[in-house]
Amino acid sequence: MPDENVKKRLAEEVAETAKAALKQLISKGNLPWPDVYSEEFWTVARNKNFSILPEEDEAYKEISIEALQDFAEKAEDLLGNVKDTVEKFLRETKEHVSDMQDSLKDLDKKDEENLFYEDIAKLILKNKTLEHKAQQTEKKIQEQAKTIENLRAKLRIDPLTNLFNRHALESDLRKELAKIKRYNYPLSLIMCDIDHFKEINDTYGHQVGDKILKKLSELWKQEIRETDSIYRYGGEEFLIIAPHTTKKEAINLAERLRNKVKKYKFVIKPPEFFVKLTVSFGVTDVKPGEELEEVLKRVDQALYSAKNSGRDKTVAL
Repeated sequence: MPDENVKKRLAEEVAETAKAALKQLISKGNLPWPDVYSEEFWTVARNKNFSILPEEDEAYKEISIEALQDFAEKAEDLLGNVKDTVEKFLRETKEHVSDMQDSLKDLDKKDEENLFYEDIAKLILKNKTLEHKAQQTEKKIQEQAKTIENLRAKLRIDPLTNLFNRHALESDLRKELAKIKRYNYPLSLIMCDIDHFKEINDTYGHQVGDKILKKLSELWKQEIRETDSIYRYGGEEFLIIAPHTTKKEAINLAERLRNKVKKYKFVIKPPEFFVKLTVSFGVTDVKPGEELEEVLKRVDQALYSAKNSGRDKTVAL
């Protein structure tokens, strides 16, 4: 059975595919009737090699409906609303066109000038009404697309620390690797781990451990640059993607973060009951053409060396 990361990845791909399919249909000037939309949805999924393809991904077949129930229900409701909105608009458009055709046919039968202008006035009014409904429909679709985008964004966030999660890390890092392959700018990774964190949980309980993780995340978000991104890699491990950063610059950043934590008092029970922590860092720079797996393996090895050689230090590979 796939783990939570696989489930989240599949859920994100459903949202991304749904949004892309709707956008492509609109750009082609087509309206998303159910059959047309369904075909476009799977076309997008195949073009992007998404793992949501049921006929190609065994893992997808094994996932129960319950595993993605929360997201699926929201996505179905949103896409259902889009379909209902468009279908209602189309019904009203067809009625309007039919009325126009009837009115134009009647014009041939009428001789009195005032009746002619009366029909023209009705047509103008119907056109204005239709234009207003078209604007409302467009606005509603935009709102629904924004809601889907918000749902997609939430799937990237770790709920405890409010940092990006591991799923977001893998997605973002792949994009950065593609960029440096093309533009050849420096890129570094920083992996960090809280030293002896298990002892904190065992001594004070997991609630205190969670509180420390939250505070540590806040501290590091304040310290990193706007161009950097920080992720909760798992447990008490974190990873920072630092674009346009050499290995030497990344080491300096890691040391600044390490010293910040070392000096900080993590208050457990105000005002005086606190604990102090140390953290270990692994640093590496990325070469153009490297794959995600080998880069993550090397920075993990750097972190392992830091912890294995005494902790509370930064090691670069």
